[in-house]
Amino acid sequence: MLFGGGSSEIVGRAYFCSWKGKTLVRKDNRLKKDAKTQSRRTYRSLLPRVEFLILFAALLCTIWGKLVIVRSHKPDDVAMQTTMVIVPDLLFFGTVALFVRCLYIIKPCSFSARFALVIAAWAALWSVLNTGWLISSDVQLQPGILTLLLSDFKDIWPLARSHVLHGLKHIVLLGVIVLVALGILLRCFLRPAKVVASRRHHTKWALSLLVSIFGVLGIGYYDRVNIGSSFAGEVLGFSSHWYALAYIFTGQHKASYPLEHSSNIYHRGERRITPPNVPSHELPNVLVILLEGTSHVVTSLSDAENQTTPCLAGIAGDGVEFRTTRVPVPYTSKAYWATLTATSPVIMTDEVEAIPAEQPYESLATILGGAGYRTAFFEMSKGNFECAPGFFSNMGFDFAWFRENLEDPSAYIGYLGGDDCRMIEPAFKWVKEAEGPFFLMMITSVAHDPFEVPSWFAEPKQDPYEKYLQTVRYTDYFIEKVCGELAANGLEDNTIVCILGDHGTSFRTNQARGRWIPYEEVIRIPWVLRWPGHVQPGKVIDWPCSQMDVTPTILKLIGFDISKADFDGRDAMAKPESARRFYFSSLLLNSPLGFVEDSRKVVYWPYIEKVFEYDLQTDPNEENAMRISGDKLQEIKNSVQTWKERSQIAVDAKKHTKRFLFSHWQVFSSGRSAWAYYVPAGSPKLKSEGQ
Repeated sequence: MLFGGGSSEIVGRAYFCSWKGKTLVRKDNRLKKDAKTQSRRTYRSLLPRVEFLILFAALLCTIWGKLVIVRSHKPDDVAMQTTMVIVPDLLFFGTVALFVRCLYIIKPCSFSARFALVIAAWAALWSVLNTGWLISSDVQLQPGILTLLLSDFKDIWPLARSHVLHGLKHIVLLGVIVLVALGILLRCFLRPAKVVASRRHHTKWALSLLVSIFGVLGIGYYDRVNIGSSFAGEVLGFSSHWYALAYIFTGQHKASYPLEHSSNIYHRGERRITPPNVPSHELPNVLVILLEGTSHVVTSLSDAENQTTPCLAGIAGDGVEFRTTRVPVPYTSKAYWATLTATSPVIMTDEVEAIPAEQPYESLATILGGAGYRTAFFEMSKGNFECAPGFFSNMGFDFAWFRENLEDPSAYIGYLGGDDCRMIEPAFKWVKEAEGPFFLMMITSVAHDPFEVPSWFAEPKQDPYEKYLQTVRYTDYFIEKVCGELAANGLEDNTIVCILGDHGTSFRTNQARGRWIPYEEVIRIPWVLRWPGHVQPGKVIDWPCSQMDVTPTILKLIGFDISKADFDGRDAMAKPESARRFYFSSLLLNSPLGFVEDSRKVVYWPYIEKVFEYDLQTDPNEENAMRISGDKLQEIKNSVQTWKERSQIAVDAKKHTKRFLFSHWQVFSSGRSAWAYYVPAGSPKLKSEGQ
């Protein structure tokens, strides 16, 4: 028994020790597990929340899209231009992050977490859509398009599908990003991470605030020092979420504009013009060529020893030269308006002229069209820039053709232009496809920055001014080829050839402001006109003329009675009875505007409230200004401001409209802005429109 009892005690002690050891092991394992859990929690707390990761991915997606565009257009200052187009996006995403942090500080709960996820998902979806649209069309996904995507998807889908097919590589990558983001979003929405009240929210809120402040300051700096940047302003159009939201919430699309016409705006058939009483087959053809960025001073018309434009000088020798011709606004779309309507262009940077109108505006195209002419416009510039298809539809042209219609990117030059000679064949194909008189309008593109010529034409120059002169020589070569086609087709003797600049450019200052200061080389352009047997060869018109005189001059020459037409312009062949005042504006924000009377030039600078006067006869280079002050300053200011206000045209600014124009162009408008998108051949949209 003693032996047995002792054995039981030993076994009991062994069991107790074993139990105690297991307990200690379990306790030790629990402590290790708790330590790991705490470590994971600490690690997770240091990681960004999912909604912020989604916002960051959306920002990267947007930046990537803009980098693709920057790379494709090769601006001179890549770093600066990239920075400028990204800053608004930093402002937008910084502001969204700021809002979410405020939400977490005020109400740290699951509802806030889910709401933040919804906001992040919305921003990410917008970013992906905008990036895809931007890469495929170079144009921001505008608020009007977003509305159509949500409210009437069937109308926008054929256009979206055509862009998908033509940018499949980028679209696939964007699609993968979307699928991954949706999977993460769904999981996190169903099981949102707990929002813990923490001082970290205040710290990160402060960081988001700093990003937003940086964005605001960056935009302000850009507006002050880079107004008119050709790349950021014209190509990307300040493409960003921020500007789109600013557009919506400032109410521009809701603005109310009077429907009455101002005193000098007419629609088709409203001007009192009488056509010549002759059969249509006896009327002359009309060819108008606008020369992009060509100053009078750089042509052979200015100096006979200057061999930049010998063909242009030859046409002047065979016809008439209007030696002192100025533009009201040195901007291409405004030059179209002044040339075709004989009225002052709208002194605003919006695209109100391109908003699809119920009836075309009265223009040279509608007037000639009413007399039996076929009408067409051709250019190698981008059609989606400033909604050109909408504009030329409003001008009443039967057909309009742009570089996208060529469907050959190898012909593109720079971010807007192309090899202008490539449009000669399609233009004359249109000329020959039907009988009867025609009105053909063309514009060149290579003399727009970055001032590049096709590689087959010449080795590119390096000096900026020499590059510009090279594009002027190429432009003259284009004129020679067009005139050669007229002769080859037996059209030379019965065609009025009218050639003029759309505006000039200046190399006195930074090229970003080449047209911002209205020097004479900016607003004075070449203008020649030839009609064999009807215009005296070698005739020179010395009195001052305007771009707005083109339509009245051509109509009068053909035989139209325009005595009651109420044009702002006039027949430039007839000497004016008194001195004319030619108003001009540089269009951009706070840019100077003024007028020329004989040799007196007056320039008003709005943002510094100063007026300067020049005597062009004694000071042709505008180097010795006389300062105007007092009542005379106020009188000049009132005069130019009144002219600017009267330039506006009244439109029914509906919130959103859409229209399919010509053969390949979908046009949308919102408020006083409009956008055009090219629909490639084979698209279902073309089939649905019966093209």
